[in-house]
Amino acid sequence: MSSRRIGMISYDWYPFDPRVRRLAEAAVDGGYLVDVICLRQQGEKRYEVSNGIHVYRMPMERGFGRSLPITVLSWCCFLLLSGITITSLHLKHAYDVIHVHNMPDFLVFSALLPRLLGAKIILDVQDVSPELMAAKAKGRSRTMVTLLATWQERISTAFAHHVVTVGWPFEKLLLQRGVPPEKLTNILNSADPKLFPVSRRYLPASETSEEERPFILMYHGTLAYRNGLDIAIRALALALRVAPDLQLDICGRGEQLHFLKQLAVELEVSDHVVFSDPRPSDEIVDLVVHGDIGIIPYRSDGFMELVLPTKAYEFAWMHRPIIASNTSAIRSMFRSESIALCDPTKPESFAEAIIDLYQHPEKRDRMVASAAKDYELFRWELMAEHYQKILASLRWKQEQHEERQPIASNRL
Repeated sequence: MSSRRIGMISYDWYPFDPRVRRLAEAAVDGGYLVDVICLRQQGEKRYEVSNGIHVYRMPMERGFGRSLPITVLSWCCFLLLSGITITSLHLKHAYDVIHVHNMPDFLVFSALLPRLLGAKIILDVQDVSPELMAAKAKGRSRTMVTLLATWQERISTAFAHHVVTVGWPFEKLLLQRGVPPEKLTNILNSADPKLFPVSRRYLPASETSEEERPFILMYHGTLAYRNGLDIAIRALALALRVAPDLQLDICGRGEQLHFLKQLAVELEVSDHVVFSDPRPSDEIVDLVVHGDIGIIPYRSDGFMELVLPTKAYEFAWMHRPIIASNTSAIRSMFRSESIALCDPTKPESFAEAIIDLYQHPEKRDRMVASAAKDYELFRWELMAEHYQKILASLRWKQEQHEERQPIASNRL
């Protein structure tokens, strides 16, 4: 039996990106050999094997806060480098499937030659481009940028043999924009129990009994305006009047980092806000289990209204109560009794929720139990099984095509 091979392409770091890592390891568990082509951070090796996945890193960094033209230019450079690499690897050992993660959608064309040579292509829509670009673009260019984003999404999804996405709001939009239902699958960003083991849900007694231990609110992820961390800091300043031992732990990077640090100083809460650098996916669990409440203060713009945050799954799985913006995406996963929903335009709304849960541990326990029930349908084991079925289906179609080729040639 020939080797079954999957190629993955991501304009991000590996194994830092949790979705790419989870899906790559799910493919390995399904019996596939997996190569990942990604960006390279300073100090990382150009090539290494990580948990059985062969990682090829391109000599490019991912910047934050760049202008849109510079970002698009960087995407195009990565498309060229990853295209050369994936084609070279495909000629050495043909891939059954090549799985390309957006942003951008058009990165799927890096697999053009392997597709012509028989590889099946998956496009992973982690972010819907038109809505994200509309949220990022400013002024008169917004209409043109949104039109271009819509166009490149349409041709990219048409080029792919299958499209996967990360939540019901994104799925609905893609269906409305013409992606056939049989070509589209939802694979949610659930918490991988290998990275978030059940045994880590509870802190050791020596830590839970410390009288001086602060009550920790936590956030991990991108620090951009749309993520609303300024709302969380303002809410903390208000809540500290009632709960002086609160602490907000912010783990991540992005264009707002300097502004957020300055805001904490201006509001005189810098002693209660801890900033730390992003962590690899296998270390995020350390942050989660040492926090008391997860906070997700996303702004409700046209894009963030649709986002199902990975951190929400992780908080729910690790039995941490969640305070979040009241968006349609969040409501599509959690019942009202499972999560504290707040008005993203009002820091006072978040402050009230923080104080309420701080003062009522029994309410935190009820929310945790309720969110755990909601989460049962979205466990990573089920998502991994869906993914393995997609790979098997695409590989079967490829084998059927290869078996027909000699018959067709014999008729000539």
